[in-house]
Amino acid sequence: MRLAIVLAALPVAVILHSEAGSVAPLVVVAVLTAVTALMPGSAGAALLIGYAALAMAFGEGHPLRIGVLLMIPALHLIHVMSAIAAVVPVKTKIEPAALKAPARRFAIVQVITFGVAAFTAFIPTGAAIGLVELLGLGALTVLVGVVALRI
Repeated sequence: MRLAIVLAALPVAVILHSEAGSVAPLVVVAVLTAVTALMPGSAGAALLIGYAALAMAFGEGHPLRIGVLLMIPALHLIHVMSAIAAVVPVKTKIEPAALKAPARRFAIVQVITFGVAAFTAFIPTGAAIGLVELLGLGALTVLVGVVALRI
């Protein structure tokens, strides 16, 4: 599980490095990945996810650029793997059947997330964003949250 955390963090590091063009994101991601892999129950995963999300949000480019769309499942996978690794002892052999339910929830959340991303692609940008569009996105987010809680 801890190796899965490291492998899921590799695309995050590559995307952030390509977006920033410097070595600083690689160092930050490496440190936070090490903390997450060594102590999966710590705040390392939350810090890694938060750092990557903020770096992408304040980066240049379209909000739905390919780097953002690739980052979403990678960060979610880090979250899921660190949650599982936090409760499973290090030397425990994990049967593939035990990962069936988390994998199903992961896939459902990804479908919902990319559905919301597709919906947001049609929201007009600029200073004249209508209140109706923002309310619709808010209602869709609440709906997704309710569905996700029932999974």
